[in-house]
Amino acid sequence: WRNLTLETIIKEGGPANQTFVQCEQGTYYCHDPKVLGLKPPVFEREASLSGNCFRINPNGQLRGKGGDYGQLRLAFFADLMDYSPIAKKKAQYGYTVVFHDHETYSSTIPSGFFMSPGSIYKVDLSMLREMREPPPAGSCDKSLVNTTYGRYEENSCIAECRDSAVLRVCGCVPIVPPLPLNNPAVEYRSCTLEEWAKCGIKQYKKWVRMYSDVSLEKPLCNCPPPCKETQYAAQLSSSTLNPFYAESRVPLLKYVMPNSSYNTSADVMENLLVIEVQFSSMQVSEIREIVTYGWGNFLGDVGGVLGLFLGASAFTIIEFGQFFMFAFTKWCFNFKETKKGKRKLHIDGGQPKMAQAV
Repeated sequence: WRNLTLETIIKEGGPANQTFVQCEQGTYYCHDPKVLGLKPPVFEREASLSGNCFRINPNGQLRGKGGDYGQLRLAFFADLMDYSPIAKKKAQYGYTVVFHDHETYSSTIPSGFFMSPGSIYKVDLSMLREMREPPPAGSCDKSLVNTTYGRYEENSCIAECRDSAVLRVCGCVPIVPPLPLNNPAVEYRSCTLEEWAKCGIKQYKKWVRMYSDVSLEKPLCNCPPPCKETQYAAQLSSSTLNPFYAESRVPLLKYVMPNSSYNTSADVMENLLVIEVQFSSMQVSEIREIVTYGWGNFLGDVGGVLGLFLGASAFTIIEFGQFFMFAFTKWCFNFKETKKGKRKLHIDGGQPKMAQAV
């Protein structure tokens, strides 16, 4: 067991694939990609320190109109008896759901929504884009595009910073990032259980403690904000499952989980989680960071002040500069001619006299 990696343990744990019971959009089942003409997979598994997660629509191919016309219905099965002894002691029961762009990964997002079985949740999404200015006016860095955790964002940069801290000391990372080829200079390897117990967990806790220390004058991770960022705002409402709906889902449950002993409507009521996701509007809100006072404004203000107090304009300043430049050049040439003439001397009556320069 010492040679087993932490990543292997996490991937083999957690809910099985068949606990993702249903994926439906409109009148089509997106579990069958051929129906919608999509490239599989409709979902994939993502290992993270919080567990083995379902990543729905990883390629961003599931699209739809706003409102009920593009509604995506997802159903998950969660049984408390399948939880580990440690997970059973936690306050929440069910799934933690995160809404993010398909070019990023949920393992980098520190927050989410708790959703419990026996309920149906309606999620209204709205899309928000933030555009920031690079230096000197702003603080974003245009050169930062991709990371080993997908598109560059502050959270993905922090995840890379955490991996680097553990890798530098222990020679391994808790879990290999999903896109390691985006940083080919580093060879990522998941820690074995022995390495994690002796070094990894200690270094990870040290990094968390230092990163959480608000008294540090200099940030532990140099992660400037991205120049372009996409976020999804979610509004949730929930209700308990309808008993008649639960009874109609029993055949589906038997089909998806044939070896399971759950085959009654009561089992569905206790363990099934239904999520309906839709866009409340197809409009995209955009926040732009713009320069309100630049060099053009500065020159305009200086010119206005000079025009008010001196009666001068920008052209006057240019003419003054041109005058001084020509005057300085003429003085330099006159100085050279005078110096050249002083070198020609002759002796007349024992007294040196300046000869005329020819």
